[in-house]
Amino acid sequence: MSRVLLGVMTLSCAVHADWTNPFPVKKCNGVVIEDIDIDTVQGYFTSGLLTSQQLTQCYVDRITLLNPYFHTVIEINPDALSIASSLDTERLESGPRGPLHGIPILTKDNIATADKVRTTAGSLALLNSTVPRDSHVAALLRLNGAVLLGHANLAEFADYIAYDDYSEGYSDRGGQTRNCFNATQQTSGSSSGSAQSVVCNLCMAAIGTETDGSILLPAMHAGIIGIKPTVGRVSRAGVIPGSLSQDTVGPHARTFRDAAYLLDAISGVDARDNATFRALLSGASTHANFSDAVANASALRGAKFGIPWDVLWSSTAGAVTHRPAFLDVFRQMEAAGAILYNNTNIPRIRELQDPYGWGDALDTPMELWARTYLHVDLYNGLDEYLNGLESSPIRSFEELLAWEDTNNASTGALGGGEIWVSGADNFLRANATHGVIDEGYYLAKLWRHELSKAGIDTALTHIDADGNLIQLDGLLVPMAGAGPYDSPSSGLPAAAHYPAVTLPVGQDPWQLPFGLGIWGPEFSEAQLIRFGSAIDDLVRWRGRPQHYNYDTTKIPFDPRWPGFFDTPA
Repeated sequence: MSRVLLGVMTLSCAVHADWTNPFPVKKCNGVVIEDIDIDTVQGYFTSGLLTSQQLTQCYVDRITLLNPYFHTVIEINPDALSIASSLDTERLESGPRGPLHGIPILTKDNIATADKVRTTAGSLALLNSTVPRDSHVAALLRLNGAVLLGHANLAEFADYIAYDDYSEGYSDRGGQTRNCFNATQQTSGSSSGSAQSVVCNLCMAAIGTETDGSILLPAMHAGIIGIKPTVGRVSRAGVIPGSLSQDTVGPHARTFRDAAYLLDAISGVDARDNATFRALLSGASTHANFSDAVANASALRGAKFGIPWDVLWSSTAGAVTHRPAFLDVFRQMEAAGAILYNNTNIPRIRELQDPYGWGDALDTPMELWARTYLHVDLYNGLDEYLNGLESSPIRSFEELLAWEDTNNASTGALGGGEIWVSGADNFLRANATHGVIDEGYYLAKLWRHELSKAGIDTALTHIDADGNLIQLDGLLVPMAGAGPYDSPSSGLPAAAHYPAVTLPVGQDPWQLPFGLGIWGPEFSEAQLIRFGSAIDDLVRWRGRPQHYNYDTTKIPFDPRWPGFFDTPA
């Protein structure tokens, strides 16, 4: 989730033409690894130009260099080098297990790994806890030969500890995640460390989680690929929960193919997560070779996309600010043979979406009801997770709240005149529900889910001026922030449990990337990867972070476009 951030509202672009990147990516054993993809690395492994152990060491060295400034990694796996070495030996003796063999991957610090790396959701409260087993995701990554390099930093408890007084990407354990393009600017979404670690060249790829926006929005501000799968595509077993109604796990990567390799590895049925049986019930494949769906720009010929103009494109701040760039992408798509349909609007969008940026329309029945069931989910999910730990001084939601009240409720100045208030207001709201699941809970969840699902389904079934029914291949949505308003393009697919992808298409004057998103129906990941990779091949936008303002201590962030702090016209 993304917040309107606290702090002194002073404008500081501080992006200079004569700036020299203080952290250029060094060669690894003589091999260029900056922005490298998995297929290229596997080629180096095969030819003997590079080993997994060497690559892992290079990433450990770079994390050690950058992390004091950008705080993207919360803990390095002390066994990563020995794991990489054993995988190098296995490659020589029996060949690679697949495309992830020997590839260093970071996992978000709410994804349990039963190793020497502690899983804490960024909280000091869980520092002395022990997980009973690998999460299903971690187990599958190991099975596929990935090197679990460590845990990425995140917004503490995946954005659910606080709502009112909060800095995005901050955790008590990991500190403030910084944006590698410009450290005075926000990272957006709880999987901040995962996304920024990829674009900072601290790992090959990373795994994040999302309840609402926490895969898509960090990928947007990192200028990388993010895939938010259908709820149930990937098991959440062993993931510290925000809401089991909406939680999902997905990849951050530099390319769609790399992201697809990760999704290939981690998707499938798991007996410890009933949601993973949804694909069976819906008739969809429980597992797919998503990497086979990766395409080039020729796949756009004849593809049909909708543009839901009302709210999403017409008034949200990022879409308005970056409209010329988005229109240029649309023109390129049409020249490549895509067919775009405007005003494929979502019914009741103004009940579902804030008209200017991220979040539900405030104080509407939808928004108030969403809070109701999400707070119940938070209470019950964390309570069950804590109770299931192998060892922990904290075993219940109430004990966690009591710990936060004693240890984490403080106010202090943290540089640049900003005031950081660290509290647990969202935990307090969840505690007030006592986890009671009643008629109101079910009505709230069902209403929001069904209305969001019906809205996307209706928009995907377009009726043209002649009354012809046209089934669209996806909905194009802006993935862009401006001022205090972040992208709106996460709430509806989150509530509908539908998949979405984002790809980078440009960069603003503050050096922050922005992107284009695609929504589709449930279990349409392969289709979204096909068309997302085709658009990516057409646009071919990639930004290289210059690490502007790397030594800033400001918390939270400098604003952009100060006029947007007033309601935009």
